[in-house]
Amino acid sequence: MSNSPRICIFFFILLFTALHGAAQNCSVEDALCRLDSIISLEDVYTRQKLARISELKRQGKNKRSLEERYWHNRSLYDEYFVFDADSAMHYVKENIAIARMAQNPEWENEWKIKRAFILSVMGLLKDAEDELADVDVSKLSNDGVGDYYAQRAYLYSHLSQLSGHRLEGHRNYDELSHAYQDSTFNLVGEENPEYLWHKGSSHYDNPVNTDHIIDDLKLVVDNSSKDSRLDAINAYVLARLYGDKGNVDEQIRYLAISGSIDVATSNRDIASLEELADILTKRGDIDRAYTYINYCQQQALNLPNRVRAASLARTEAEVHKLYVNELCSTGHRLTISLRVLCLFIVLLVLLTCVVVNRSMKLSKSRRQLEDSNNRLNANIKELSQTKESQESIMHELKAANEEIRHINDDLNEANYVKEECIGATFALCSSYMDRLEEFRKSVARLVRSNSWGQLRDIVADPAFADIELKEFYKNFDTLFLNIYPDFVKDFNELLRPDARISVKPGELNTELRIYALVRLGINDSVKIASLLHCSPQTVYNYRLRTRNKAVVAKDTFADTVKSLGKYQK
Repeated sequence: MSNSPRICIFFFILLFTALHGAAQNCSVEDALCRLDSIISLEDVYTRQKLARISELKRQGKNKRSLEERYWHNRSLYDEYFVFDADSAMHYVKENIAIARMAQNPEWENEWKIKRAFILSVMGLLKDAEDELADVDVSKLSNDGVGDYYAQRAYLYSHLSQLSGHRLEGHRNYDELSHAYQDSTFNLVGEENPEYLWHKGSSHYDNPVNTDHIIDDLKLVVDNSSKDSRLDAINAYVLARLYGDKGNVDEQIRYLAISGSIDVATSNRDIASLEELADILTKRGDIDRAYTYINYCQQQALNLPNRVRAASLARTEAEVHKLYVNELCSTGHRLTISLRVLCLFIVLLVLLTCVVVNRSMKLSKSRRQLEDSNNRLNANIKELSQTKESQESIMHELKAANEEIRHINDDLNEANYVKEECIGATFALCSSYMDRLEEFRKSVARLVRSNSWGQLRDIVADPAFADIELKEFYKNFDTLFLNIYPDFVKDFNELLRPDARISVKPGELNTELRIYALVRLGINDSVKIASLLHCSPQTVYNYRLRTRNKAVVAKDTFADTVKSLGKYQK
């Protein structure tokens, strides 16, 4: 392979990489902007959450049996457990009491595990551990054991956060949390909705052989409705796996998606925004990091999640310090900018003084020059007026000559038409005189021979008049087209393409004969009807129909026809 193709391929790869990176950055920024927008509407989502809870409580007034109350309390717990820990604990206690009244140890163990979760959330970690120790694991179902291990993992993750991920005595809380997470995953089947979450969580900090897990989670998250806590934790696990792989852009994007879902579902136990704030702090996006960490802290206090609040306090202090430093730096840069601006203003004032001084000198010179120009312009104006007067006279003469030329053309045309018409009239009269003489002789012969019946038939036959009328039309058509050979073509140009008239060469039809007379200056419909031996109504109808087919204005159609055709000598 030559060097030229290699260089082309190299640049193509660079271009593709740059475009792909730009697309990813755009996607990351879109996710962050959406998160910012959703956080700004947090009050709206909270009101929606409270409205749902209020409706559930209203529906619960009709629950009478233990089982109905049990399942209704479960519904309220599902709404409260990551929204209001105190209220959630109330329904946990009620369901434990119901389980004992129903003598259902499976229910009681299930709600003890849930009480351990709420205690862990509230920061009562010793009480939570005691609660879990009081659960008889041997009596739990397979799903119950999975919940138990998941709660152990959650408890130790909180202990790890509280201790700052340090070893406490002989216990390594991080290792214990991971161990219980692995045990949970081993018990969860693929049919479980939280299967992928547990699978991804069991591979934290182990980026080897996680590509298939990432692909599965990405498919689920991208195609989810993004309106449930499960969608949020799936997106969070996916972000953690991308972070283990070193793909920070995708980590940020899915942390933003997880945080958006948490905010929209009023989940106050938010881990995604805390990690997102930490990453954005390292990237220098202090404003967003400050907003997210403050939001997390407020939600942790509202839940309340005292462990997360304590953990966030350290991060918040660091971000706050950076935020203050950023504000100081911005203020320092603003101060420098103002000083530079003041310097520019002073320089501008000095430059303005110099410009004004030069302008005054230039104005004086300009006035002297204007005086000279005014005198020169006065002389030029006199010459210009003389020239304009001459040009005006020449223009009037040209206009008069043009008008005379048009008059001469009109006179020449009129004389030519008159000569042609007179000649044709004499020829037609002579022809009619010959025919009349021939007719007289025929009548005289019939009278002498007393052929009265034959004479009566000749006189009563209308064919004689029709023949004469056709002969008249033929002579008129020949005479007119001899004077204006292009009339038919020019007349058709005034009509729509679909309404144009088609006649044989050397002939006109009634419609064209009417406007031929208009072209000759006869515009009165009564006179036209008399000349063409038809009724005035027929002439009127033809003229109206033709004007409706015209492409020019109806009011000026007749005047336009008068200018058609060039007579030919």
